[in-house]
Amino acid sequence: MVLRLDPFAGPGFASLEALAKAVDDVDLPVGLVELVRLRCSQLNGCTYCTRLHRGAAVAAGETRDVASWRTDPAFTGSERAVLALAEAVTLVHDGHVPDAVLDAAIRAVGEVRVQQVVWVATVVNAHNRLAISARLT
Repeated sequence: MVLRLDPFAGPGFASLEALAKAVDDVDLPVGLVELVRLRCSQLNGCTYCTRLHRGAAVAAGETRDVASWRTDPAFTGSERAVLALAEAVTLVHDGHVPDAVLDAAIRAVGEVRVQQVVWVATVVNAHNRLAISARLT
């Protein structure tokens, strides 16, 4: 039996949406925020959110393939540091965010923006889990 969940029905959804709106006000370029959301969604295998954030990234003017951020010279050092941090937060089940990743991100964009990246990644990871659990496609 497959239970279809409504990810918008739970009591915590309003709180999650409030967090999502709060991270919309981060001090990072909109395109980069969408690339972070897109990359986290790709890593989590959330097709719904991947499609959503790919469209949002394109709407923000992004044309780069975020999956190749490590090798594509179109990504700046700061963007690489941000994406490495977002990946580490997403894959935290592998241990923890490595000190080297965290330190590189702080050097690249500063402590405040690093905190913002962690929140963006955390919120999109929560949305991914809701969408995957609800089998949204």
